[in-house]
Amino acid sequence: MCKASRVIVSIAVLLSLVFTPAGAAQDSFIDQRQQQIEEKRQEIAQRQLEQEQLQREALFAIRELDVTDAQIEEVDARLREVNSWIAAAETRLGSVQLAQAAAHTRVVDAQERAVDLDEEIAAIRMQLQGQVVQIYLDLVYKPNFLLEDGDPNRLARRQFYVEELGAGAQALIDRLRRVLDDQHAAVQQAEQAQAEIAQAQADIAEALDELSELREAQEKLQEEWDRKRSELLVQIEVEAQVQADIENEISGLTQAISAIEDEIERERERIRLEEERRRREAELARLAELERQRQADLARLAEQERQGQFDDIEIPAPPEFFRPVTSKAGSGFGNRIHPIFGTVRFHSGLDFADNMGDPIFAAASGTVTEARYREGYGNTIQIDHGGGWSTLYAHLSQFNVSPGNRVEIGQTIGLVGSTGWSTGPHLHFEVRYRGSPRDPAKYIDL
Repeated sequence: MCKASRVIVSIAVLLSLVFTPAGAAQDSFIDQRQQQIEEKRQEIAQRQLEQEQLQREALFAIRELDVTDAQIEEVDARLREVNSWIAAAETRLGSVQLAQAAAHTRVVDAQERAVDLDEEIAAIRMQLQGQVVQIYLDLVYKPNFLLEDGDPNRLARRQFYVEELGAGAQALIDRLRRVLDDQHAAVQQAEQAQAEIAQAQADIAEALDELSELREAQEKLQEEWDRKRSELLVQIEVEAQVQADIENEISGLTQAISAIEDEIERERERIRLEEERRRREAELARLAELERQRQADLARLAEQERQGQFDDIEIPAPPEFFRPVTSKAGSGFGNRIHPIFGTVRFHSGLDFADNMGDPIFAAASGTVTEARYREGYGNTIQIDHGGGWSTLYAHLSQFNVSPGNRVEIGQTIGLVGSTGWSTGPHLHFEVRYRGSPRDPAKYIDL
């Protein structure tokens, strides 16, 4: 056994020398890929910052446009107000113009009546001239003397002349006064109407000037609004394209990261499988050496028995058993509650919970003695390893060997299943000596 140990140590040393550089190269590969992922994530963060800046610029431009739009609305409101004032002024101007025309008409009428009255007064004067020549001498120098108010004796003299002239002349004089008063009033009304027309025209002119200024301001604001709107539309279109480009870049970078992560995962899986393969190869090499030693011991014992040397015959050692599956062990050897029948029954092996279709390996080299369906066990394989030792594999979904086949340790002999009395896919594994079940946990590394 010491020789076997030395062989195992030598194999381990050789494996470490062979595989250490490969492991370092694999670590370097993963480090490089992770560095690439970090660089792409930083690039994504930079693109996202650019995207946020574009969004802020777009919001600022929209706010500016809103302010300009509000200014245009304010000018529009002022224009509507001034237009109302102008409409009212124009209505008032129309009324004043009508009044002016009426006043002009009255003035003309009064002037015509005054002319008629002047002729009538002249006739009256001619009639009275012969009667009161001396009295009307003053009329030659002051034709309107009776109508003046500066003489302090006006009332007395008027009374005298009225009495002298008689009621008819007085009626003519009173009529002339009324006509002159009407004429004077009409002229004042016409002048007042003309002043109102002039004021209304001035108000309208002022309102029109203000309206013109407001319209000019509105046009400028509208031009500014149209310009900003055009610029904003172009900016929005450019920013939308830039954002689309950034999103495409981010999507591409994300896909690249995903691809690198997949590559890293595949590399890690390859490393794991490679390490598992190396471990299994090392284990198989170790077990093969032990099996060679066991076979040599069996041959030596057989030679001793053939030569009749019975005193020092040793009990054959069991083979070094290899784990039949890669999963962890579950229900162990001994009495237990049966998962189907619910009663206490002896469990003659060790269960390994595994996935349907996973491979099952020969625990040691030997010859297949059974590959068939058995009640309870389902699809079952038995392998004879010599020296009275054998192993059993139950509940398989598929056979990869047939009775009489020679199998080597670690060879795939079937696939995990759930045939027979089973509650799910697993392997029931037994180790037997001369047909008697032994606890597999004593013979394999769990």
